[in-house]
Amino acid sequence: MRIALFSSTVDAIDGYGTITYELSRHLHERGIGITLFLPRSQREIVERLHLPFSVRCELPPYIYRVTQPAVLQHLRRVDVSACDLVHDLFAFPHCLVSSRSARKYGTPYLMGAQGTHGVRPLTFFPEKQLLKRCYRQARRIVVPSAFTRQKILEYAGETYPIDIIHNGVNFGRFSKAPVSLPTLQEQYRGKKILLTVGGLWARKGHDLVLRALPSLVQSHLNLLYLIIGEGNARAGLEALARELGVRDHVAFLGYKTGDELVAHFHVCDVYVHTPRVTGLKFEGFGIVYLEASASGKPIVATDAGGVHDAVVDGSTGFVVRDGDVPAIASSIERLLTDGALRASMGERGRRYAEEHDWASIAAHFEELYDAILHG
Repeated sequence: MRIALFSSTVDAIDGYGTITYELSRHLHERGIGITLFLPRSQREIVERLHLPFSVRCELPPYIYRVTQPAVLQHLRRVDVSACDLVHDLFAFPHCLVSSRSARKYGTPYLMGAQGTHGVRPLTFFPEKQLLKRCYRQARRIVVPSAFTRQKILEYAGETYPIDIIHNGVNFGRFSKAPVSLPTLQEQYRGKKILLTVGGLWARKGHDLVLRALPSLVQSHLNLLYLIIGEGNARAGLEALARELGVRDHVAFLGYKTGDELVAHFHVCDVYVHTPRVTGLKFEGFGIVYLEASASGKPIVATDAGGVHDAVVDGSTGFVVRDGDVPAIASSIERLLTDGALRASMGERGRRYAEEHDWASIAAHFEELYDAILHG
């Protein structure tokens, strides 16, 4: 079988790129023919990655609203005649090209929606009509969480055949402690470490963790909160830490990649990631939670979007109410003071992450492809 995959990026520096890279790679390893369609702007990245399957950088650039002049490019078609099935990974806007291409060549159409961009366009005109047309055409729609499915049905006002297939994690990479870990452990010797990894944007909720710190440092003078990532909220977060009197307990580390990133997961005691739902901007799933679980770390999270599908409340971590600072603080306190609980949650998380290795996720997609083509 040959699958035409449509995506906006294959650069694994963010969620969309990671999903595209890992799923494409594992489908290819399963013997499935892949033709990956990407925007023209991805050519240099593709050349650097040396991907082992066919890649065609023919898609137009991402647009947020179709009222932009670039919309005409999204109404064109690409040649998918050599493919048995068209699978658009991330809904709007490239679903416009992928759905029209599938229709032209009479090819079955499968559509993915990861979160915000599968729902927010349903609140605009004419985006709502265009996206609903794509959803109607799809044999199946794949989402990573029950929350995403609920929001699509709510805002579309129609019923679609929607399957939940969770996102995955490179379990082998994150479960293995890198050789650089002892150096990092020495650097933070004697510290209790909290960690958050992700873009520094308002909806990511770093400020909620900062607001939880004053009560925590009273009983944990050695507490240090490590923040990995960059974004436009950094200056405000630094100012908030100073205002709360906890600046000495917070380290902004910027971007980390490769083994250095993995080492920070392994050195922390608790992984804390507390996003909020802002309008229809939400976490569709949260791959970073699986990365923390694969590293054997317990999690404190908020129920913002599809987080419940990535963190099993009471088992792999604690999922508290969106924006509830006292609950965030008490959950962190409980884990910091109970080593046995940290270990048991970390071990359950490791098993949960192993079940979500990308090889297993690719197998689920292969089963769905077979069902669409031969069911």
